[in-house]
Amino acid sequence: MLCSSARLRQNFYLIIGVTIGLLFSLIVGPLLETGCLFSISTIDSDSSSIISNDEYEPHINLAGKPQRAQKIPQTLLRPRYYSTELGIREKLFVGILANQASVDGLAVAVNKTVTHWVDKTIFFVDAAGGHKLNVTLMKIPGIVGFTDSRNVLKPFHMVKYIADNYLDEYEFFMLIKDSTYLNADKLMNLVKRVSVSEDVYASGTVIGTNYCSLDAGILLSNSVIRKMIPNVDWCVRNAFSTSDDDNFGRCVLHSVDLPCQTSIQGQSISSYHIWEAKDLINLLNQPQQQESFNRALTVYPMPNAETMYKTHLAFCKMNLEKSNMEIEALRRSIVAESSLEPPSFRKVTWPVGSQTGSTPSTRFDVLKWDHFTETHLYLDSRISNIRPLNEAENADIRNVLNTSIEYLESKYSNNLKFDRLVNGYKRFDPSRGLDYILDLSLKDIVGNRLIQKRVEVSKLLGKVEMLSVPYVTENTRVHILLPVRTNEKEDAFRFLRQYKQICIDKKEKTMLMLVLLYDANAPGKGAVDDVFKQLKDEATSLSNAHKKDGTKVAWLSVRIPNTKLVALRDALLDFAIIDLAIRKFPPDALMMLARPKMEIRQDYLNRVRMNTIMEWQIFSALPFSEYDPNLMTYPRQATLDVNKYYGHFDPFDYDHLSFYAKDYVITRKHAESLIPIIRADRDIHHLVSESTSHSLKAVNMTNPSVYSMFVAYSDCHVFRAVESGLRLRHKQRHCEWYEGNIVDHTSAALYGNCVRSRNRNAGSKGQLARLVLEYQNQLK
Repeated sequence: MLCSSARLRQNFYLIIGVTIGLLFSLIVGPLLETGCLFSISTIDSDSSSIISNDEYEPHINLAGKPQRAQKIPQTLLRPRYYSTELGIREKLFVGILANQASVDGLAVAVNKTVTHWVDKTIFFVDAAGGHKLNVTLMKIPGIVGFTDSRNVLKPFHMVKYIADNYLDEYEFFMLIKDSTYLNADKLMNLVKRVSVSEDVYASGTVIGTNYCSLDAGILLSNSVIRKMIPNVDWCVRNAFSTSDDDNFGRCVLHSVDLPCQTSIQGQSISSYHIWEAKDLINLLNQPQQQESFNRALTVYPMPNAETMYKTHLAFCKMNLEKSNMEIEALRRSIVAESSLEPPSFRKVTWPVGSQTGSTPSTRFDVLKWDHFTETHLYLDSRISNIRPLNEAENADIRNVLNTSIEYLESKYSNNLKFDRLVNGYKRFDPSRGLDYILDLSLKDIVGNRLIQKRVEVSKLLGKVEMLSVPYVTENTRVHILLPVRTNEKEDAFRFLRQYKQICIDKKEKTMLMLVLLYDANAPGKGAVDDVFKQLKDEATSLSNAHKKDGTKVAWLSVRIPNTKLVALRDALLDFAIIDLAIRKFPPDALMMLARPKMEIRQDYLNRVRMNTIMEWQIFSALPFSEYDPNLMTYPRQATLDVNKYYGHFDPFDYDHLSFYAKDYVITRKHAESLIPIIRADRDIHHLVSESTSHSLKAVNMTNPSVYSMFVAYSDCHVFRAVESGLRLRHKQRHCEWYEGNIVDHTSAALYGNCVRSRNRNAGSKGQLARLVLEYQNQLK
């Protein structure tokens, strides 16, 4: 208590001061707030003169508003390829200086021996006076003609053309003459090990002390050509020498101050000069004995194309021997080092160094071995027990069999002679290749008895290569051809309804042409009871209703004749349909052959656009075909789904094709002698004549179709793949046998194909087996 009272007395004045301050603030505060409210109300009630005199009052300036931005933001345009944005360039460009006299000979030889090794080749040919180049032996891609007849300026024209067109695309440029053989494989390996950070001006032959020889080939880096471009005018003015080497070397020395190099970053470059023809003949007979020839990057001068081919053959043989030695050395190294691995990993594949086979994760992933004999293949699929070997399989098996026989005869000093193939097995592993196991019966000449040997053969997959194809987009207009028979009108109406929903309403870039197939006696064009009148009215209605959108549904009437060869007529009818319709489209029109039973889908249209390439590729889709709904135990769907219970992908359906009109016309002319071109309805009976049937039999075309024509007569690739976007409703097939006394081989084959297709599309094995069991139970 004493302590507390003492502290209170010490702070007595502080407590009194704080109390008085709080009381004063409580009394004076409301008075100050009332005065502030009073002054505000005075300002509001007073004139605007007080506001205008307030220097802190904000003012809005609307003069010259709105104002535009002084700097408009630019949109970033991304290039199409990432390599363009990152500045990634190809490795090697080869420019060949040629003349008109040697284009058909030496230039063609250079093209055949160099082009497939390097990234790009361009031939620079003098074309003074505008004369057309005479290239008859083969079509050489990439020919540039120079109208300047001065030979001393041709190297500078080459450099100028390269700088204008290819400088941003390649890192190294090799300039040679067409009389020079170039070991392109060796050059490509050399430039891959050379950095682009340094200037390169190199050759295998040096003229004097500073200049490279154009006859031996000049290798330039991208940086050297960039430095030469500003000085090209100076180089042309000072090209006073008759030697290309002097003029070109003087230009490089002036631009880069770099003499000719014979080695680049530790990589040496050498050339071999041929002085006399007889020296080359002796050299090509025994090339291994001449070390300078083996190390040469270029060999010059070549007197003719034949000599260049022989030189190329000599280098190919040496490279093959070298590769075989390296492979053998690697195999020995793998076997020797395998003993150093842990026991659980100590496994050497056969052949040594090859890719190991895939290990199945489940029993469904086990790869199946197919059994074969010299003539037949057994159980190759789930729907066949035995079938004859096709031409490709027969050739492959013969090759494997002959190689195995040669190996055994060589191993046993020709004491064993081949008797027959007992068993053969083959298996394709996508990660490894094709493996064979052969059981061979051999006759022992010494012991005069038969023995059996088992041989294992492996055909390994090679290096995967990316094939460049022309660029395509999904903006191409698809022109759909839809053949419609008199008994397919209901399907055609359903197709038109889907076409309106998928293509017209969504503004797809398509055009539909109905090809109306009239029977010989059916009322047709202009008749009151026209069998296709309602279909024509519907097509006209769609076209008129969406005319502003550019939508067009057209039709073409075709009358088909009666014939004894009904199966042949139906098979060849697509030729008549396309022949008559193709004339109404431009050459660059993308054509798609459709069927009334198909369900049209946007995915399939886009796949047609991407997989059909003019002068390059034809697209043939494998459709998903519905099983017979009368035999299915499942209810039929409104929209067909891809399911094994509802249908299957039919590998024997070749009716759905997409191609460009130009490719069809070119291929059709090649096949005209076999199948005549149809120019009017009355010509169709020539198409299904007995002479056409005999012609098809002569070329062994038992399944004539537009697809077969493209395979046999077109230079385009035919791309055939499973297409989930192409779905077909079930079609009842009525297979009609040929009539008359003449036995028609082609019609008989077509009848067999029809029966096979009808049976395969009836239902799955399980569904058909269930029906058979139910039928047998009913009989009991």
